[in-house]
Parts: sequence; structure tokens; C-alpha cells
Amino acid sequence: MVSGYVRAGLPVESLKVFISMSDFGVEPNAFTLSSAVKACSGMQNLGLGQCFHGKVMVRGFSSNRVISSALVDMYGRNSEIEDARKLFVEMPEPDAICWTSVISAFTQNDRFEEALGFFRSMLQRITGLVPDEFLLGTVLSALGNLARSRQGKEAHAKVITSGLSGRVVVESSIIDMYAKCGIVDDSRQVFDRMENKNAVSWCALLGGYCQNGNFKAVLDLFQEMDADDDQYSFSTVLRACSGLSAVMQGKELHCHFLRIKGGRNVVIESALVDLYAKCGLVSYAHRVFSNATTKNLITWNAMICGFAQNGQAGQAIEMFNDMIKGGTRPDYVTFVAVLFACSHTGMVEEGKKHFRSMNEEYDISAGIEHYNCMVDLLSRAGMLEEAETLVLDSAYRDDSSLWAALLGACATHRSPALAERVAKKMIELEPGYHLSYVLLANVYKTIGRWNDALEIRMLMRKRRVRKEAGRSWIGAQNSSLDSQSSVNSFHSASVEFKELAAGMEAVPCLQHFEGV
Repeated sequence: MVSGYVRAGLPVESLKVFISMSDFGVEPNAFTLSSAVKACSGMQNLGLGQCFHGKVMVRGFSSNRVISSALVDMYGRNSEIEDARKLFVEMPEPDAICWTSVISAFTQNDRFEEALGFFRSMLQRITGLVPDEFLLGTVLSALGNLARSRQGKEAHAKVITSGLSGRVVVESSIIDMYAKCGIVDDSRQVFDRMENKNAVSWCALLGGYCQNGNFKAVLDLFQEMDADDDQYSFSTVLRACSGLSAVMQGKELHCHFLRIKGGRNVVIESALVDLYAKCGLVSYAHRVFSNATTKNLITWNAMICGFAQNGQAGQAIEMFNDMIKGGTRPDYVTFVAVLFACSHTGMVEEGKKHFRSMNEEYDISAGIEHYNCMVDLLSRAGMLEEAETLVLDSAYRDDSSLWAALLGACATHRSPALAERVAKKMIELEPGYHLSYVLLANVYKTIGRWNDALEIRMLMRKRRVRKEAGRSWIGAQNSSLDSQSSVNSFHSASVEFKELAAGMEAVPCLQHFEGV
């Protein structure tokens, strides 16, 4: 019964049976204990899992490989990856199941390089091992996340030679791997050759198109599948709608979701919050957020980002504080949103406080996005020297995006000496970036160094650096006009605009604006 409930996806019921068994004085064996540990994994209850780990040790089952494998999996699912590693290393003779558990644990926690290291060690230590579909699926996931396309193709070949080509799990992993490597056409070929497709297969391809920015393909593919019961396909398509700013399609999906599910799913609700916020409908986003009975970190992040991106920094900071008070721990993305909000409203001290607290309170190392926000924050406030020091002291001092943010501020705040240093650094890092040359030439003109300005212009011509023409597009019904700014193309573009304007008269929704 304990094992049966676990296999049925009912971990709480499984543990209730285990407790009843103990109440009747029935001593658990190794198989029962391993099932109880798996139940703790399913619940992601670390404390309870540790209690069972203690019970395993007391009863002398520490060397049992089935239980050890379950414990490694439990610690991995609860992000206690070093405990999982320690437990695995202490195993005298781990079998293929134990190896699979530790590789899966490291993959689940985004430690892909180490996961592949364990896989290589396993192949060396277990002679003649033929990896099963679950192990190969995990390895393919790690390779995809590392964008190792060549090794991914080798793993694909291993799937074929192992006779696992028809297995839905492993073929879905291949689709996902190719997509994460940016080879979506190969993903599509694998998908089209599959005889049996399930929701995982469809979602793998949908996610691949979405990751690579092909949002229209996501919407087209979604029309072909029966996704009424799949939350992940819904959320992926909503992400595509966000990417296209296709709010009407998003609203249609929202209505469809309400009809079939009643509107209670944290994954889809988080995607809806993100969609409405990115389309500028912050009140819609907040309504979905407020009505959500369950809010996870992704939901909170979507709402905080929504407020920040739409110029409502005060609400973003307030939402962040509410999240902390509610016991939800912020992550990397949360602080990007908070610092973005601070930078766009000039909240310098607030931004500095959150930037410090990332590492001091939450042990989150600042990334390039956080530094970009801080450079922008300090630059907007005119604190250019401090912004430069921040860049120079960071691990990203050679990343051009930080210097580009500072470069723009130099033009605004008229700081010739700093502008010269920053522009020279940008030319060194990004020789093809035209604004660096233009700004440096203008700085030299401002301070009377005309010969230097001329040299910069000549260097620009020598390197064939030029500003790219701007592009814009508008769409109406099923047609669109792509316009490139250029004197030579002005006449032909104006003709196209006249034709489009004539066609717009036939668009029903535009008839309401006559006379405005």
C-alpha cells in the first residue's frame, strides 16, 4: 500500500499508511522505507525526509542501495545537493540506479557540468553498461542546457544504437536538447518522425520554438494539439503571446482556461500575470495575481517585474516587501526586477540597500543584469565616478553592456574626461559599435581637440563602422509593412504607406475613429 500510493502520485496517503502500519507494531523493511523516502521526495518535504534518513541509519539499512538511491533523489529534489553528493560518495558499490539518481539530482539543480562528470565516471566504472531511457534523457537535458550540440548528437546516436528510438521520454528529451542548442529544425524532424506523441513531446517542441523566439510557430503548433489538460502547453503558448504582444490571443486562451479548469493553476496564472504585464495591462495582471489562491516564486516575480517594467516602482518595492513578509525567498530574477524599479525612479539608497542584501542576506551573487541596473541607477543620478568604480571592481569589467550604459550617461551629464575613458574602453571591447566613435569625436570637439575628433572619424571610416538604418513595422489585418529609414527608399515607402492607408479604411475597428 505504501509503495502503491507513491506510484499513484499520492505521497500523503502513502505516509498515512506508513504511520498506521507503525501504530499496529509492524516493523518496516528496506522496501517500505525506500517507498516512504520517495513519498517525502514527492512532497518535497526535507524535514520529513531527514527523519526517515535517521530511521534508515538506526535500523541498519545505510548500505542498502535502493534506499540510498531514494535518499539521493530526495535531497536533490529539495536542493540539498551537497548532502546528495556526500551520501553518494559514501556508497561502497553504487549501481546504475544510484548513478542515475545522483546525475538526475545535479541536473535538476542546474549543475550540468558536474552531472556529466558523474556520467563519464559511471561509464568508466561500470563495464558494459547500456544506459536506459531515463538516464539518457537526463544526460540529454544536461547537454542541452550547456548547448553542447556535438555531444548531443553523439547522445542521439547512442539512443538509436541502443534501440530506444521509439521511447517517448527519450525522444522528447532529444527534441528539447536540439531546441536548447538552437537547432529547432532538428527538433522538428525528430518530432515529425515520432509515431507516438504525448503532452511532453508537444511541450518540448512548443518550448523550443518559444526559447528561440519563433512565437508564431508556437501559436500555429498549439492549434494542432489537444491541450485541454496540459498546463505546460498553456503556459508556453501564453509566453509566446507575451513575446508577440498578442494580448487578444492571450485573452482567448485565458477564457478557454477558465472554462476547462475553473482558473486555479499556479503555472498558468503566473504566465497570465506575465502576459498582461508585458502587454501593459498591469491592472489585469494584478487582478489575476490577487485572485490566485496559490502563489509561488514565479508568480511573485512576474508581478514584481510587471510593476517595474510599467513604471510603477513603488508598487514593485511594496510587492517585494509583501513577498518577504509572506515567507517566500527571493531569487536572482527577483532582484533584477527590484533594482530595475529603483533605477527608473531614482531610488539610489534603496537600490544600494537591495544590491548589498542580495549577497549578505540571501547568498545570491550579483550577475551582469544586476550590475547593469546599478550602473544605470547611479548614472541617472549623475554619480558617474561611482558607477565607473562599480564596473571596474566587478567581475564583468570587460563586458561591453556595462560600459555602454555608462557611455549613454556621459553624453547626458557632459563629463568629458570620463566620456573619453569610457568611449575608448567601448571601442576596445566593441570595435564595431558606432556610438562609441561618435561620442568620443563629439567629446573632442567640445573641448577643442579638433584634430583628435577628425582622427576618430577617419578611424571610423577605416574600420567601416557605420550606423545601421533604423527599421519599423506596422500591421493591419493579415498584412504588414516593413520600413527601413533611408533617403533613397523614401519615395517607394511613401507609396506603400498610401496603399496601406487606403486599405485601413476597410478595417472595421478603425472606422470608429473617423473624425478624430
